[in-house]
Amino acid sequence: MSPSAEPGRHLTGSALEEYLGAKPSVIRVAGEPECRIVFDPPRRSMSLRTPRSADELPELSAYRRVEAAIVIDGGRAWSEVTVDYADRGPEAYLLLTDIADMIQVGRLPIADAVRSALDTFRDLVSTGGGLSAERQTGLFGELLFLRSCMAAGAAGSVVDAWKGFEGNEHDFVFPTGCFEIKTTRTERRRHRIGGLEQLTPLPQTPLWLVSVQVTSASTATGRTLGDLIDVVRAAAGGARGRLDAGLTQAGWRDAERSLYPDPLVTRSIPTAYRVDDGFPVIDRAVVARACVRPELIVDVDYTIDVTSLTPDTPPAPADRFVKGG
Repeated sequence: MSPSAEPGRHLTGSALEEYLGAKPSVIRVAGEPECRIVFDPPRRSMSLRTPRSADELPELSAYRRVEAAIVIDGGRAWSEVTVDYADRGPEAYLLLTDIADMIQVGRLPIADAVRSALDTFRDLVSTGGGLSAERQTGLFGELLFLRSCMAAGAAGSVVDAWKGFEGNEHDFVFPTGCFEIKTTRTERRRHRIGGLEQLTPLPQTPLWLVSVQVTSASTATGRTLGDLIDVVRAAAGGARGRLDAGLTQAGWRDAERSLYPDPLVTRSIPTAYRVDDGFPVIDRAVVARACVRPELIVDVDYTIDVTSLTPDTPPAPADRFVKGG
């Protein structure tokens, strides 16, 4: 007797275990557009298929356990997302059904659905080997800012304002403004801007770029990334659970603490700059004015040097940070 789906959309835990231990099989997820889960236990893989549409497949080369492709089955073309799950079959099933829910219930294009789900299941599909050097530095700066703001106000509201790990347009979103935290190990305040939207203010909301400089230090004068996380966790109080969820999405794993042994210290007091008409920005408005066929410009990464700019004083709770707090 074949395992059967529970009433509703997805399998019960016991039914899923039967599929994971059975021969290759296919089940349909109730809803439209059609979604199918393809189980291949001998290969320890699982796939989601939905009829191919005009939507583009996501770029997944940065992940080691998941890939996307167009396949032909039964004379039809399908968009397929496949997970090599090893011993983590239940998590792979949750990932694929999460994608199906966003396609069928949320009406998201497949690429957006996959990217959103992968943010949640990063540990299952990440490339491994820990955070890149750039991401370590960036997270260190965000946590320095987070800790300073906690000292100036309620820890819970500060943790809730941290959005950088979500791939949000801005790292911190407070009622007083948005803050993009840029951290560098260079002697000059040179920062890479990732994309045409990163320095685009939200409507009626001031946007600030906060420049943080860090450098290598001894264990007596600096903190490792793990040390700083311990400090921030201690300050989070009742918001510790939400903080840990954010750290996980940002790529931090306690088991990988030993990968980040180098202590860092701030090279200088951080500075802040209001992103307004006088600030150097390349955004979609600039591209639209300056380029032929601007709709063909998909994205832009660029580096700015704000060393010579005169810094401003941002609103609370960021004002304490640029005063050395």
